[in-house]
Amino acid sequence: MSRYIRAILLSAAGVGALAPAAAGAQEIPVDRWLVASAEVEAGEDPLPESAADRFPDRNLETESRAWTLVRRDGETRFDFAEWTDPGEATLAHAYLKAATDTDMRLSLEVGGCVRLRVRLNGQTLAEPERPREVRLASGWNTLLVVLDGDEECDRSLSATLSHETGPNHRNAPASVRVAVQASRPPGVRRSYPEGAVTVSAPRVTALAWNPGGEDLEALISYDLATWGREGGDAGTTVDAPGVQRPGGPPASPFDAPRRGSGDPPGEAVGDDDTGPTDPDGMRASMIATLLGRPEVKAPAPSDGSVELRLADASFVGAGSDLRPGSPVSFDGSLPFRTLRAAALRENGMRAEFRWRGGDAEGEGRLPAALVLQALHGPLNLGLAAGPDGVWRGQLRVPDALAGFTVQGMEGSWTVDGASAEDAVLCAPCERGRRLEVEFRAPQSSRDEKPRARIVDRGFPDLAEGTGVSALELLRALEGDNRRYRELVGR
Repeated sequence: MSRYIRAILLSAAGVGALAPAAAGAQEIPVDRWLVASAEVEAGEDPLPESAADRFPDRNLETESRAWTLVRRDGETRFDFAEWTDPGEATLAHAYLKAATDTDMRLSLEVGGCVRLRVRLNGQTLAEPERPREVRLASGWNTLLVVLDGDEECDRSLSATLSHETGPNHRNAPASVRVAVQASRPPGVRRSYPEGAVTVSAPRVTALAWNPGGEDLEALISYDLATWGREGGDAGTTVDAPGVQRPGGPPASPFDAPRRGSGDPPGEAVGDDDTGPTDPDGMRASMIATLLGRPEVKAPAPSDGSVELRLADASFVGAGSDLRPGSPVSFDGSLPFRTLRAAALRENGMRAEFRWRGGDAEGEGRLPAALVLQALHGPLNLGLAAGPDGVWRGQLRVPDALAGFTVQGMEGSWTVDGASAEDAVLCAPCERGRRLEVEFRAPQSSRDEKPRARIVDRGFPDLAEGTGVSALELLRALEGDNRRYRELVGR
């Protein structure tokens, strides 16, 4: 495999909002920012306002305001209202220094009325409001967050990076070193990761309990993404990061060339920008000379595919118009016992990647927390809707529900011809028992579909530090699930 072509399975910590950070996960708070504000008309994108001709640093001017350091060591939540005037957008910038190209899970939380936009290494990230996987380059990465909204919106932001440190994927570094800094030394370059295709750990979007089924059905969603500098497919000859061929667009708003940093007129490359303490560019020029020319890396592939295998189930996704940081989502389904097996096996989650110019493979374990969170969430019941507005069907109690109390949600229920008291469908549910179930939606919500859930204690009810791991609980989930219920203190 070419040294320019590399892809690995993303960290199994990337499980969307369904699961908390798994045991052994490394969590890094983004606890320092450079903050500025920008005037913006309603509906306009404030990002161009941040297009300074050099990387942000304290006291450097944007088009409307200077960058100000905001730092709270070890904290993740910041209130930026003090540094933003009413009617202006908040720009928050941090540097993420990584020892190697690595995959991280980025979680950004803001108030409901705030519009959130994010650029990583100058590239716009799609759907930044949900936790998602990103790929950092070895060296200095730039993270720009823009908060915009009405004057009364809470301009607070919480940002964390996390990475699972266990044996989750082949070729992964033994440990991950990522430093969060507000400033960078003059002359240090921002670079992009090696061109690669990645796939996220799947998210369980729902569990379905269907008539005639011997098991619950898990509905999953996973993302195919590409990373690296824009500018062509793998194998394309390119200049150094930040340097574009004539007529090409700048790599990012921060990469615009500037003179006075030691480059001859017309030859500034924009990768040795200076800070306020180096006004003549002498220090930056010296560091750039010592560093030499930046390493040329393959750009992000524009098309690729992945075969994702979870235990005995296989899913294939492909994209032909991929852009860095903009994942393409794919859906699939598999039996709950297969989902559980993928979490119990160390290599229960495997992937093979293909793209023009290269291929790769990776492996990992699906997080046990994701499986248990889904089991204790809503269950979609696949009953058939009749012309009288009543949903009907026969459900067989699968292994996963044995021993639990299952209660219907939002409506009136009948089980085996009798009204279900408190909407309880079975208590305890006997494995293999068949239930004749009818559901009528409440008058206030005639479009409500039949759903149910386990009402007993489970993994989501356990406080941190209880001494029992999600993996241990998942192993105990068998037979009548008695051992599982004992561990969670039913």
